[in-house]
Amino acid sequence: MNGTRPPGEDPQPVDDGVLPGGRSWSRPWRDFPGPEPLAATTMVEPRNGPGARVLSHYYLQQGLSQDVADSLARVSSLVRHQRSSGPEPISSQYIEFVLFGTVLVNGRIWGGNYILGNLDLFTDVPSLNRLEQIEFLSATRTVRIARGALRSIAVRNLSVVRMIHRRLMNYVQDFEDLYGMDHIKPIHRVARLLLHLAYQQDLGAEIVIGALDPSLVSGPTQRHFAQALGLGVSTVEKALRELRAHEILAETSAGRLNRSYRVVDSARLRAVGNGANLPPLDTDD
Repeated sequence: MNGTRPPGEDPQPVDDGVLPGGRSWSRPWRDFPGPEPLAATTMVEPRNGPGARVLSHYYLQQGLSQDVADSLARVSSLVRHQRSSGPEPISSQYIEFVLFGTVLVNGRIWGGNYILGNLDLFTDVPSLNRLEQIEFLSATRTVRIARGALRSIAVRNLSVVRMIHRRLMNYVQDFEDLYGMDHIKPIHRVARLLLHLAYQQDLGAEIVIGALDPSLVSGPTQRHFAQALGLGVSTVEKALRELRAHEILAETSAGRLNRSYRVVDSARLRAVGNGANLPPLDTDD
């Protein structure tokens, strides 16, 4: 569709929220982008039933009021992405908030709470979107909303603008914590990234109860970790082996092709991520 009205059909309004005083506000559907063709590994869930409650609860968790959360939920969708076979461009028409899963964006690994798309709602910068490539490293669930719909609600609700600002500031801080620490030891950097991914899984589990195991990080191979952190694959392998030897991570037999990392001791993983050194292993029988 994308702005072309089918013959014989009247434009249908899209409910876009509630104005102050309780008055409803809507825009013709042609003012918002139509759905893009979906990849075979992507499924949009229906908004009715449990999906609507998950959407509203998600926005409530971002510090928004019930009315604003419901307004955003009505123009949002839950989307399931299966693991992709390679990178693909990020859509310029939508914003997607990652609930849980693991994604690779421009070579960096991110988990739940990451934002896919251009959050600069009041300036169209399509060139930035063309530069971003995403690969879904695991089954991933997102909240999708059209940029136009998010913008139209944001201009009437300062709380939405504040939410967007917080998310951008969190991203800057996370990037510095995860990828701006070249001076610390490789095992500390690997532990910090694993802890971040596990923590975001835990947050996703609070929103979508029973949907995932918060102690299990899935998706990245050792090569993904190496490329994201600027380390050698053998260096990452050594760090993971040491974390398993100290029973911080569960053992695995998959070697460098392993895509699952079960956190056994999150407190010690946090300590290592914060710079604590592990004691030498006792190799005596």
